[in-house]
Amino acid sequence: MSNYEIVKTTQIDGDFEGFDDEVLFKLMDGSYWIQGQYKYWYYYAYCPKVKILQANGKFYLQIVGQREIVLIHPISNVIESQIDGEFNGWNGETVYALTNGQVWQQSTYQYDYTYSYRPDVFIYNAGGGYKIKVEGTTADIQRIK
Repeated sequence: MSNYEIVKTTQIDGDFEGFDDEVLFKLMDGSYWIQGQYKYWYYYAYCPKVKILQANGKFYLQIVGQREIVLIHPISNVIESQIDGEFNGWNGETVYALTNGQVWQQSTYQYDYTYSYRPDVFIYNAGGGYKIKVEGTTADIQRIK
């Protein structure tokens, strides 16, 4: 860790379920960061303390007390809302209305059943199109209204 500078120490806002591919991290300071490289590491914690590190002009995220780090990028313009009604996961062409009046449709095939009523959603552009994160699952989407 000697070549990393600690930029800030804060906490994840909510559940942390490790690293995967393009994971969105919402921090307690209101900032959003997206995982910038594929790295799988499962570790569950609720609102864990994290360090944002910097080295060679790049940012990294580390859970305090853990050795694993991952490349991250700041991300802005994240839409936070809720599904207006039931959420039943993804079935290929799923359409969901949000409580903010927007309507989004799944744009690539993925099947994943998860049930929840009026869950929180996060919509963001990961660089290759929009993604929606609901109940720990993510899908590619496009806005239809």
